[in-house]
Amino acid sequence: MKNLLYLIIICFPKLIFCQSNDEIILKWKISKNDTIIYNTKMNSISKNDRTIYEKDSIHNSFNQLKESLNQINSNLKYQTKLFENSKNINHIDIEISMIEDNSKISNEELDKMIKKLDKKNKKSKKNEIEEKESILNDFTNNFVNSFKNNVVLRGRISKSGEIISNYYKNAQKNLISILFELPNKPVKVGESWSLNNNLIQMDHNFIADSINSSNKIYVEKIIEQNGEKIAIIKYNIYEYVDGNYSNPFGSTFGMKNNEHIFMKTTYSATGHFSLTKGKWRIYEGIMEIDSNFSMINGKTITEYKLIEK
Repeated sequence: MKNLLYLIIICFPKLIFCQSNDEIILKWKISKNDTIIYNTKMNSISKNDRTIYEKDSIHNSFNQLKESLNQINSNLKYQTKLFENSKNINHIDIEISMIEDNSKISNEELDKMIKKLDKKNKKSKKNEIEEKESILNDFTNNFVNSFKNNVVLRGRISKSGEIISNYYKNAQKNLISILFELPNKPVKVGESWSLNNNLIQMDHNFIADSINSSNKIYVEKIIEQNGEKIAIIKYNIYEYVDGNYSNPFGSTFGMKNNEHIFMKTTYSATGHFSLTKGKWRIYEGIMEIDSNFSMINGKTITEYKLIEK
């Protein structure tokens, strides 16, 4: 009995050590006629504005427009489908679509927003009215057109989780990356890898003074749940940049022509990935964007969720 107890004491820590050092293969498992469907949330949950540089009528219209669009966005519902590519069985196609009744809600909200802005336009000077109407029409036309096409985002990954659709815009690729990209190699518990994304993107008008970033994703632990092996995956992404931004047309829209700005983006998430079934059981993430840039003006928090249907 003593010998048996001695063996348990000696071997148990080794057994745990071996299990934690076993390599894990994270891989999407989708057959030819199968489709994985997730109810999907990508909604702004809060907005905290800083002091505005110049409160003219045009700038106020922009703020009201952004506010209305944020309210509309907070009510939108999406659905995500993952299915095997018809030409390559090692690739998975991704489609994110809006639920049909969203367009009705959004058009009602847009009508209210336009009427509200029209009242303000009547009190403004003629040239300001024309300029604001032109800007508003561009925004609303683009927004309404986006509803006409039910699929709002497409992407393609390999079954091992590598992004194939690098040809899409950076914002689209970022979303595919944080929701569906896998390490594309065996990993161990606690071993970190990074995602193929850049959450901050500036143009040629910006000259950086300092930058900082961290991109760490790792398997925290493996659990058993309903007869499945589930990998608990943690996401911690941080990007920061500051410098001088020059915009010769800034004053036209109530912004500074030259300003020292910073932008900080953080993303944290937890996903439960079934190693047995090769798919997310649940995924929840929060992205925070904070900046003193007059175009963004404050902190925005966006919630992301994938819930298997």
